Amino acid sequence: MRRAYVGAAALILVGSVATVSAQEPLIPAGCPAVSVQRSAAQIGRPVTAERTASEKLVAEGQAATRTVSGETVTTAISLYERAIRADPTNAGAYVFLARTHAQSQRYLSVPKKLARARAWENLSKGRALDPSNIDGLHLLADHVVANNGDYKCARTILEAALKLDASNARSNHYYSQLLSGIGEFDLAFKYADKALAVAGDADTRSFVMTNAGRPRYMAGQYDWVLTKYLASTPDAPLAHFYRSLAFGAKGMFTEALDEAKAYQSSDRGRDAGGLGMIALAYANAGQKDKAREVLSDLLQRDARGEHVVEYRIAAVYEVLGERNEALRWLERDVDDRDGLGSWLIWLNSDPVWDAARKDPRFREIQRRAGW
Repeated sequence: MRRAYVGAAALILVGSVATVSAQEPLIPAGCPAVSVQRSAAQIGRPVTAERTASEKLVAEGQAATRTVSGETVTTAISLYERAIRADPTNAGAYVFLARTHAQSQRYLSVPKKLARARAWENLSKGRALDPSNIDGLHLLADHVVANNGDYKCARTILEAALKLDASNARSNHYYSQLLSGIGEFDLAFKYADKALAVAGDADTRSFVMTNAGRPRYMAGQYDWVLTKYLASTPDAPLAHFYRSLAFGAKGMFTEALDEAKAYQSSDRGRDAGGLGMIALAYANAGQKDKAREVLSDLLQRDARGEHVVEYRIAAVYEVLGERNEALRWLERDVDDRDGLGSWLIWLNSDPVWDAARKDPRFREIQRRAGW
C-alpha cells in the first residue's frame, strides 16, 4: 500500500481530469465484452482542427515517456489532459492518460487504489468512444489481470486485439508474455519473434527487444539470455538485469554479481525492481550483509509509502533462507498485484521458487494469484 504522494507532482495529479477519490476502483468482475470489429464511429471520421491539435499533444505525451520517470509521467499526464480538452472525442487521448495514471503509482508513489481508479475511469471513457481501440484493449487486459487475476480473460482480450490487427507489434508482444506465463513457451516465442519482425519503428523495436529477456529466462533458456539478448541490446539496463538472473540460475554467482553492478551503474534512478535484483545477486554470492544493506533501502522506501516491488523483495528473503518473510512479501504482492507486467505471472516458472514449491503455503499463494 502506498501512503504518500511525492513532490510537486502531487499538485498536478490532484487537479487531474479524473474525478475519482481514493476508493476501490469500480472494475467489474467477469470478463468484459470486447469487439473484433472496427468502431463505425471511428471509420471515415473527418479530421478536424481540434483532432489535429489533440493528436499533436498525444504525440508529445508519448515522446515524453520514452524514458519513464516521475517528471516525464507528470508531463505526460498534463499533455494528455490538454489533448482531451482540445478534443473530448479523442479515444486515444483517454487511453494514454489511463496508462499514464497507472504508471503514476510506480513513478510518483500515488496510492495504488487511486492510480488504478483514475486509470479505469479514463480507460472506460476511451473505450466508450472506441471499443476497438487496440491500445485500450492492451490496457483492459492489464486491468483484468491486476484486479481480477483473470488470465483467461486477458487472453481473450489480447486475441481480440490480434484479430483487429495481426501485425500490431505490441499485441503480439503482450500475447507472447501472457502465453509464457501460462507455460505455453513454444507458442509464446513464435509471437515474440513476430512482434520483433513487425515492429515498425525504433521505439517499438526497442520496447519489444528489451523486454524479451524475462520469458526466455523463465523458460530456462539461460544461454539465449546470455548471448542473443546481449548481442541485440548490449547497453540496455534490462540486458544486464536478466543476464544477472540467468547467471544466478546457472550457479555462476560471481558473473551474476558483475552483471548486477553493470546494471546498477546505468540505473541513476535506483529503480526498486533493480535494487531487488542487486540484493539477490549479493545474497547468491554469499555477501549477505551487503544484500541486507540493499534490502534495508527497499524496506525504508516501503515504510515511507514509496513504490517497491514486493516480488523481488520476496525473492531476496527466499535466497537468504527466510522463507516466512519471503512468503509474507509474496502475499503482499498478490494483494497489490500489477497487470501483465507482474512477476506473479511467472510464479509457476521462476527458478527462485524451486525449493518453495513443496511448501503448502506457497501452493496457496499460487492459487490466490490465479494459478
